[in-house]
Amino acid sequence: MAKIAILPDLLINKIAAGEVIERPASVVRELVDNAIDAGATQIEIEVLHGGKKLIKVSDNGTGMDRDDAVLCFQRHATSKIRSEDELFDISTLGFRGEAIPAIASVSKVTLTSSSAGSDVGVKIDINAHQEKEIMDAPALKGTTIEIRDIFYNTPARRKFLKTNPTELSHIIDVIVNKAFAYPDRGFLLRHNTSELLNAPAASDLKERFRQLYGEEMADEFLALGKDSKAIKITGFISSAEYTRGTRSHQVIFVNRRPVKNPTINHAIYDAYREVLPKERHPAYFLFLEIDPTLVDVNVHPAKREVKFERPDDIHRFVRAAVYEALNPGTEVDVTTHNLKGFGYQGRGTSKGPYPGQDVPVVSDSALTEFNGPQTDIFSSGLTHHMPVFFHVGESFVAAASEKGIMIIDQHAAHERIMYEKFLRKTMIEPEALFLPLRVELPIKEHGLITKHKDILNGLGLDIEDFGGNNVIVRSIPKQLKKADMKGLLLDIASGIQEEETSGIKGTITEDILLKNIAARIACHKSVRGSEHLTNEELSRMMQDLDQAEEPDKCPHGRPTRIYVSLDELNKMFKRK
Repeated sequence: MAKIAILPDLLINKIAAGEVIERPASVVRELVDNAIDAGATQIEIEVLHGGKKLIKVSDNGTGMDRDDAVLCFQRHATSKIRSEDELFDISTLGFRGEAIPAIASVSKVTLTSSSAGSDVGVKIDINAHQEKEIMDAPALKGTTIEIRDIFYNTPARRKFLKTNPTELSHIIDVIVNKAFAYPDRGFLLRHNTSELLNAPAASDLKERFRQLYGEEMADEFLALGKDSKAIKITGFISSAEYTRGTRSHQVIFVNRRPVKNPTINHAIYDAYREVLPKERHPAYFLFLEIDPTLVDVNVHPAKREVKFERPDDIHRFVRAAVYEALNPGTEVDVTTHNLKGFGYQGRGTSKGPYPGQDVPVVSDSALTEFNGPQTDIFSSGLTHHMPVFFHVGESFVAAASEKGIMIIDQHAAHERIMYEKFLRKTMIEPEALFLPLRVELPIKEHGLITKHKDILNGLGLDIEDFGGNNVIVRSIPKQLKKADMKGLLLDIASGIQEEETSGIKGTITEDILLKNIAARIACHKSVRGSEHLTNEELSRMMQDLDQAEEPDKCPHGRPTRIYVSLDELNKMFKRK
């Protein structure tokens, strides 16, 4: 018996589905891409139960006649490319010709379409036995495709789907990104018959931003624009005053595709390095337009990553554009590597907020002594009766004794203290606001916050849904009086989504979410590394830290303090 066999078509399509169809959101992305490529100006998406039960996408594009409709279910059948040369000059979205047959292999499909000027349309049903039923249909403009019971015949794949709200959250991400990339098209999203998003065709990108994220958030961002012969970049970036505690709302579009790209990410952080506080992150929505022959979009099965032919040029150009937006009136010449006055040091050599690039440095002026009474502050046995704390750089505090040195990250230490107090609810003093605060949130974040408002209420945040992606905050803990409430709610929503996305189905408990939310609140309330506390304040902080259940790490797992004993110091200086 031969060891090598040709696989049957159905199994081949299921394998392809494993590469391009991860979850209901993948189906939505592929179908919306096809609608956009078909020239649709209005795209409507309807889903049931997070897309597990039904995904229906209707468009008013060019449609298909009977022959094309039948052919689109064949592998590698596509209207997007015709030759090998076109693989390297791709301007369409879906082009592999794998999506429709792959989707049909793991779901039940009904496609209805008609081409322009046709008197009759076509309807194709593919049932559970993969049998096609082809019939005439009314000649309505465009295409409608219904996907039912995704992964019904591959239970091993279906069991890895998350809860309905989590799957819906991924679908919302897809639609918001597509609507942002194509402001001249209208998008409508319904879930379980409720309208979640209605974004009619917008006059420009700014109007689309307001449609998707609200007036308040749009007003917080800086417009960005720079172009050259080879590259054009537009979009929006957060100002230094409106940074985030998480990496939420960081979206990059290359030729209208939402992608991940480390070169662009690094360039953005590099431009922020002089103004971005420690442990804060910028938010950005950037749109790059570049000659398709200079970018490879075929390096990832789901088209989430791209590779540039000249990444150094991209890095320099993006960094310059972001810098100019942060510093109005400046203009950076990117035609030369000698960017005078811009502080450009080349890729990978910059110091600053980009992860992995920061190296704490003690400058001549950074070591400041704070006088204060001698205090017995350590229960660890390492040192006692330390008279003085020293500030080292912006983030660290050191204390010395006869037995060694302790170096403290004061923000991380305070986070641990506040986190445990919030969890124990020993410091929550809810205070009703004289004037309730209305906060407008993006669609996804609004859903996450209102879904878990009871947990927030237990932490002193009395929140209720106000409709139209707005919430009303009626009371807050006294300790959060000066907090940026919108930024706090966005960070909390980001934490909720992280837990729901990373958790195994059915294991996300209220306790897990409570700890995550408490960590976000603690981060907002905790002192920053750049704040210089007095010796007495630091002494009280260390006493509180010693009483914590896990004093040596913050809620995110970073160390709060590090000990260096005299024995270790002697070894470092080769005295032993």
